[in-house]
Order: sequence, then structure tokens, then C-alpha cells
Amino acid sequence: MKLDNTLIGYVTLFEQVTRVPVKDCFVDKRETLVFIVQDVYVGKAIGKQAVNLKKLFHLTKKKLKIIGYNANVCTFIKHILSPLKVDEITLENNIVTIKSSDVSVKAKIIGRNKENLNTLKELVKIYFPVDIVVA
Repeated sequence: MKLDNTLIGYVTLFEQVTRVPVKDCFVDKRETLVFIVQDVYVGKAIGKQAVNLKKLFHLTKKKLKIIGYNANVCTFIKHILSPLKVDEITLENNIVTIKSSDVSVKAKIIGRNKENLNTLKELVKIYFPVDIVVA
């Protein structure tokens, strides 16, 4: 994803407040600021009692989401989908299958007109050459 001046400003602000390096940053379709950090730093980025998130929200006036990056594609997708609980995420032949027995969870993953699924695919394709299927 390309960073413009405003996103670079948000990244700098995030790193100053949280003391956590940012791997990537973008604004999603719902005007939420999404920061991708290494998964070991997610707790530090959020802070005790979400103090860092609250501080960043007041400074930026935007909703925030922090995603933990992991070199394992299945774990990375699990972090993206959090707080949704899926039964299983498997990788076979560069195809990631997300399985959930709960219909409402499947609906939230796919979204209206496959909007959420397409966003998920775009984000994962930046880091991993895989396709995603919801079963």
C-alpha cells in the first residue's frame, strides 16, 4: 500500500505514542486507521487498559485497529479476523480455507457483496501469494 503524507504522519504519531514500529498502515473503507505491527508488539501497542488506543483516538479522531503480523499466513489471517472466532484455517496448494460452523461468522467474513472478503484478500496478497476461500 502507498503511504501519503497524512499516513506517514499517523505512522509517526503511532510510533511516538506506543513506542512500537509499524510494518504497514492504511485507511479502510469504513475510515478506520489500520496499523500492522509484529504480533509480539500488539499488547504493547494497545497499552494497559487500552491507554495508547484511547490516546491515539483522541489525537486522530479516527477509529483504530491494530493487526499483528505473523510469517505464518494462517495465523496472520486469524489476527485480521479477530475478534471473530473461526473453527479452522488451513493452507493447501496456496489456497487458504477458512472454516466456520457458525453461519453468522461466515456472513461477517464474506460481507455484503463480498466486500469484507475482497478486502481480506487484498490485504493478505500484499504479504503472501495465496487465495482465500470461505467454507
